[in-house]
Amino acid sequence: MNKNETEVRVSDLLAMLLKGARVILCVTLALGLLGAAYGAYSVIRTQPQVAQGRVEAAEKDVEIAQGNVTGIQNAITYRREVLIPRAEQKVARSERLALQMQEYMENSIYYGMNPFHRGAARLRFAVEADAAADLVGAYAQMCPFDVKTMEEIQKILGIEAEPQYLEELISVSGVEGHFVEICFCYDDLELAEKAVRHLYEAMASQGAERLQPHTTRVLSVFTGYEVDWAMSESHIANEESLTKAEQELQDAIVSLMDLHNDILGQTDLANTANSLYDAEKALKNTRLNANAVKRAKKYGVIGAVLGFILGCGWALARGLFSGVIQNQSEVASRYAFPLIGILPRSRKYWFDGAIRKLEGDPEGSSEAVTQATVQSLVSRAGDRKVCLVSANSDAVPRKLVSLTGERFQVIDNIIDSAEAVKELAAFDGIVLVEERGKSRMDLVDAEVLRAKALNKEIIGIVLA
Repeated sequence: MNKNETEVRVSDLLAMLLKGARVILCVTLALGLLGAAYGAYSVIRTQPQVAQGRVEAAEKDVEIAQGNVTGIQNAITYRREVLIPRAEQKVARSERLALQMQEYMENSIYYGMNPFHRGAARLRFAVEADAAADLVGAYAQMCPFDVKTMEEIQKILGIEAEPQYLEELISVSGVEGHFVEICFCYDDLELAEKAVRHLYEAMASQGAERLQPHTTRVLSVFTGYEVDWAMSESHIANEESLTKAEQELQDAIVSLMDLHNDILGQTDLANTANSLYDAEKALKNTRLNANAVKRAKKYGVIGAVLGFILGCGWALARGLFSGVIQNQSEVASRYAFPLIGILPRSRKYWFDGAIRKLEGDPEGSSEAVTQATVQSLVSRAGDRKVCLVSANSDAVPRKLVSLTGERFQVIDNIIDSAEAVKELAAFDGIVLVEERGKSRMDLVDAEVLRAKALNKEIIGIVLA
C-alpha cells in the first residue's frame, strides 16, 4: 500500500454512520415532513380550479421552453468565452509541467545516480563551545550554500550544471547536538571527497566569521558506495510525478475536445420544441389525486428515504474525505510507526459503546485506558530523551506530560516554528500525539517529513 493511502474497513464505515446518527435522523425527519407537506399542499392547491390550473401549467411549460432556448444559447456562449479558454490554459499548464519534469530527469545528476550503488563522501566534525547544540543547528542551516561556494564545487567536479542540480547532492545535518555531518553524493569518490572537504572549509570559515567563538575539529571522513533508500523513493516519486503530469495533460486535451463537441451538439435547438410537446402531452394526461392524506404519505416516505440516504452519504463523506484522522485503523495503515496507545475520546456520541467496539478502542474505564497508554509511552521511550509533538493543539500532549510526572517535554509545531526545530535538536526521538476528528492527515504527513529531514526517530503515535 502507498504510504499516503489509508485502509478503510467495513467496521470503520459502520462507525462513521453511527457517529452521524443525529444528523441522519434530523435530515430524515426534515425531508419526510417536507415531502408530506408538499404532497398535501399539491392536492389542496390544485383542487379548487382544475381547468385553470391546467392552463397556468401549460403557460408555465411554454415559459420554461423559452427559458431553455435562452439557457442553451447562454451555455454555448459560456463554453466559448469561459470554459474553453480555461481548458486551453490547463492544457498549456499541464504540458509545461510535464516538460519541466522531463528536463529535470534528463539533467539532474542526483536522479542519474544508482540508489543501490551510490557513491558518497561523508565528513563529520565536532563543534567545541559552551552552546554547542545551538552552533550545530547554525551549521546545519548553512545549507544551501552561497553562489561562490557552489561555483568552487562545480570547478572541483569539472562539470557544468545548474545550481539546483548541485544542491541536490549535498546534505548537512546535526548529530547528537555536538557534531555536524556533511554528505556529498557523487559516484567519483575522489572528487566527492575533495568536494566535501571544500564544503567543510567553507563552513568553518563562515562559522568563524558569523558565529560566537568556538573551534571545529574533523572527526572522520568516509568515502564509499552505499544503498540509499531515500534516493530510490525520490526516483520513484519523480517518475510517478511525470506519469501524473502526462496523464493530466491527456485528460485536459480530452476535456477541451469534449467542450468543443458539446458546442456542436447544442447548436440544434429543436430539442426544446420536443420538450414543449412532451410537457403539453403530460399535462393532458394528468389526473389529480383527491386523497391528500395518501399523497402526503407517499411523498413523506419518499422524502424520508431520500433524507436517510443523504444523511448517510453526508456521514460517510465527512468521515472519508474530511482529511482528518477518524480512527486507529487509518493511522495503522497510513504510517509505519507503532501505535503506542489510545486515549479515551473526549467527545461523546450516540451508540458510543458500539462505536468504540467497531473502531477497536481498548475496553475498560477511561482511567485504566489512560494509565495503560501512559505506561506504554514511558516503556517505549526508555532512557531516550523524547519530546511530544501534535499537529493539532498541545492540550493532549501537556496532559500526557503531567500524567508522566514531567518525564517528557512538549515542543511547538515543528512544521512552522523555527524555535521548535532548534529545540528538537536536543531530543533523541519524537512521539506524535494526534486527536481523532481534529488532527489533519496532511499536517501529520508534514510532521513526519520534517522529522525525517532532521534525522529524528519517530518513536510512535499516541491517538486521543
